Amino acid sequence: MRVAIIGAGISGLALAYYLQKLGVRYDLFECNTEVGGVIKSRRQGAYQLEFGPHSLQMNEELQELIEELKLEDQVIRPATKSQDRYIRKDGEYYCIPSSPRRLLLNDFFHWRTKLKITQETTLPPQEIPEETVSHFFKRRFGQEVVDYLVKPMVAGICAGDPDKLLLEKTFPALKELERTHGSVLKGLDLHKDIPRGQIFSLEQGLQSLPKAIGSKLISLHLDHKVEMIHKTKGKYLLSIQHDVEGLADVEFDAVVVALPAHAAAELLDYTMPGFAAALQNVTYAPLTVVHTAYRKHSVGFPLDGFGALHPQKDQPFSSGNIWNSSLFPRTCPDDEVLFSSFVGGSQAPELANLPDADIFLQVHQELKENYSISSNMPVFQHCYRWPTGLPQADMFITDVHQLAEIVEEDCLYSCSNWIAGTSVPDCVKYAKQLAQKIYSRRISLL
Repeated sequence: MRVAIIGAGISGLALAYYLQKLGVRYDLFECNTEVGGVIKSRRQGAYQLEFGPHSLQMNEELQELIEELKLEDQVIRPATKSQDRYIRKDGEYYCIPSSPRRLLLNDFFHWRTKLKITQETTLPPQEIPEETVSHFFKRRFGQEVVDYLVKPMVAGICAGDPDKLLLEKTFPALKELERTHGSVLKGLDLHKDIPRGQIFSLEQGLQSLPKAIGSKLISLHLDHKVEMIHKTKGKYLLSIQHDVEGLADVEFDAVVVALPAHAAAELLDYTMPGFAAALQNVTYAPLTVVHTAYRKHSVGFPLDGFGALHPQKDQPFSSGNIWNSSLFPRTCPDDEVLFSSFVGGSQAPELANLPDADIFLQVHQELKENYSISSNMPVFQHCYRWPTGLPQADMFITDVHQLAEIVEEDCLYSCSNWIAGTSVPDCVKYAKQLAQKIYSRRISLL
């Protein structure tokens, strides 16, 4: 059996790595000259910048990869205090409590909302087809929880709008808690002792992880753009740019598309037009990532934590900031602080497309006001744009997932964040499971 994998983001790389461990022949094609996809790190002068995820949460698969790739000595973990997250409401910063009960002890929510939260355990479960994240939290906890907790957190997790995201596709575990225990709070209380993976980064940036995986692969082909997939007599042939190795003549038993949905649609338009049409409907949130640095002495706010989220209810310019230099030292000079700000997303998409100069100015003005910064100008600013960075699990995603499952019967598989989930740990876990599925199918064909 020989498998073609198209796309060397973390999903395609992890799949190739696991297939290689299982002894399955593969060829991994990447149109760019480097691997990583949305995991993109750059060292710019004295600054270590992350344009994609800024940290990862450890899970079993990532721990295994880190050990096998000999990256343990590069892992950086933040101080415990640095993991505190804040939400800005009415000009004040509130630390997000680690449990629902602690949420009841501070002044973040109105007393009516607190009463609604205490009554959640008495509400009967409901089965609502295609229920959105906002609808779920409103019926169980109230509108204020949606506006000032759920919306900013969803913006921070996937640049999404919970008014449009489907609960079962975005937070399936929460729906399962309601089904199994009749209450989210009851379920969380029963599972409170389950440890969560710690967040971490890598000394040379998170792109070190996909680069390390790529260095172990024996059949990685960079600067090879697959333009079309052909199927004849049960086998797949690829049309490939820069095909100096003659790989267009190779027959593949299976193809895995590890690409963003819109790129996958273009590739499959001839071979699988129905699936391609559904992929075209996958929604992506535009996002601009802005890095800004100031002299430490000019910042009058104690940056003791991970960062802060900004509810759209208060009409902020950015959806939030990560306090990079507090979270992971050595991201900037010792006498400076470095912020990452996120502009746009599904809740304010128009802001992501503003000119650089406007974005720089408004981010600076917002940081200056929020963090009591005395400097009239930052010492450094940089922005990176993701026109189609993060897929959204809205009403269009259900058909795509169903069709992706159907075309697997033709040995055409999907392995990307639009099917696995937007987090890197989810993508790696999905890739490992898919590798095992392909391997099992290989055994059945022998």
